[in-house]
Amino acid sequence: MHCKSQTSSSPGQVSTNAMREGLTRCSGSLSKSGDDLETSQPSPTLVSRKRVRHMAPRLSQHHPKTILSWLMDNNVVLPRDKVFYRRRRHSRNLANGRLRRDGINCSCCGNVFTLNGFVNHAGGANITDMKPVATIFLGDGRSLLDCQLQAFRGKGMSRIMRQARSARTSSLHDIQNDYICSVCHYGGELILCDGCPSSFHKSCLGLKDVPDGNWFCPSCCCAICNRCKSREDAGCSADDHVLRCNQCERKYHIGCLRRTRGVTNLERDHKMNWFCSKMCKKVSVGLSELLEKPRRLGPDNLTWTLLKCVKPDYNGVNFLDDEAAAENYVRLNLALDVMHECFEPVKEPYTSSDLIEDLIFNRRSELNRVNFQGFYTVLLEKDDELITVATVRIYGGKVAEVPLVGTRFHYRRLGMCRILMDELEKRLKELGVETLVLPAVSSVLNTWTTSFGFKKMTDSERSQFLGYTFLDFQGTVMCQKRLVDITSADSNLPGGSWHNFEDDANHQLDEVDLVGSSAVFDILREDTTEGSETVAEGQSR
Repeated sequence: MHCKSQTSSSPGQVSTNAMREGLTRCSGSLSKSGDDLETSQPSPTLVSRKRVRHMAPRLSQHHPKTILSWLMDNNVVLPRDKVFYRRRRHSRNLANGRLRRDGINCSCCGNVFTLNGFVNHAGGANITDMKPVATIFLGDGRSLLDCQLQAFRGKGMSRIMRQARSARTSSLHDIQNDYICSVCHYGGELILCDGCPSSFHKSCLGLKDVPDGNWFCPSCCCAICNRCKSREDAGCSADDHVLRCNQCERKYHIGCLRRTRGVTNLERDHKMNWFCSKMCKKVSVGLSELLEKPRRLGPDNLTWTLLKCVKPDYNGVNFLDDEAAAENYVRLNLALDVMHECFEPVKEPYTSSDLIEDLIFNRRSELNRVNFQGFYTVLLEKDDELITVATVRIYGGKVAEVPLVGTRFHYRRLGMCRILMDELEKRLKELGVETLVLPAVSSVLNTWTTSFGFKKMTDSERSQFLGYTFLDFQGTVMCQKRLVDITSADSNLPGGSWHNFEDDANHQLDEVDLVGSSAVFDILREDTTEGSETVAEGQSR
């Protein structure tokens, strides 16, 4: 059992490395430190902050974010390159045009079409099942699909493979305990988990006394017996071995599963995934069915798509489908570009990496607070143009979190965040997810609670989720929204009681777009009032 203390410091006075070197660590029983822990207050630490880019581009300078624009920005194709539509690679040209950032300028009529629109205009609709990028060719013989593969094989595959190898070779023993609390993200006197690098304040765990001896955090403990015992423990039996659910990420002793649930089949599926319940398996299958399948929303050519970074197969060498992986890589990079356009770059102090890139590309870590392997990316597009991006993580049927949302400047105050969130909530309800949570800063807390139907989470309600490591930030208020009537929904986790929620606030229709929803962002507050609209800039934190 260990604790460490951290003194307050100004970001302008000390570096992250120096701050870490200044930590003091004590071993043995923490009962001696109980009084100090009781009176100590969380101290500020060097946690990454995000600032909105306040420079508003002129409408005439709006540059669409499309697959074509990304290929141009990365020098894979050039603006005004001549392209041809063919039903097959070596068949005759049926139409031609020139590339633009927002589409293809048709030579026969002068109109600008999306990729699908250009194929349809050329008479290719319903004739071939090939994707438009596979039927549109440049003068040098490359298809747009070839261009995507070129970009992916040049940088994308090597980057994802490096991350996968790093995840396989990383060891808990190589990582020191975190220097901020995994719940509130402040420093101070911290209780260190003896099973993983996570650290916590006693008050954030709801503990009255500091336990003696070894201590393990909720994420390391069995979700049934709340104890930690693994195959590394001396003399442990097969029943003490631990399985981790692939969806909710909770851990379970084999013996606890057998005794309390009567589980006898502990086999993994063909992808080596194991699920702790039928609900978690249902959620996983449902998410797989949603992936990469755009859903048309309304009459304005809006589409909603769920993406997740395509990882290597379990041999660590080949991708199951190079073409799908290439398109996935390009679209996720587009999402990353939109986030970077909305907000200044932010580095996570522990990893020194781009926090948003880690989310979108599902960077894995042994430290729960920066382990993002379970995140999905949601895209809202109009025609081929990307408008709004959100990140979401679904912990089985119990809870999901949406920590970050970004909308391009040209489309703000048009209700795009509302459209994306409504569709996301609809899909989560269909999967049986009970609760949606998000961290809100004070400047937009009222919008989330009055217009989007969220409620501030109390300490007792938050304690129900200690087994889940939400992406939270300093200075935020964790909010929740009930999606499924929990009186009729089966709980995903065994043991304990689920908190009774009050009725949700009325779901008011508005045209507010939230640039971001967490303290990692200094967000723009957009209030809508009768007869007038005002936009007030959030202050730098």
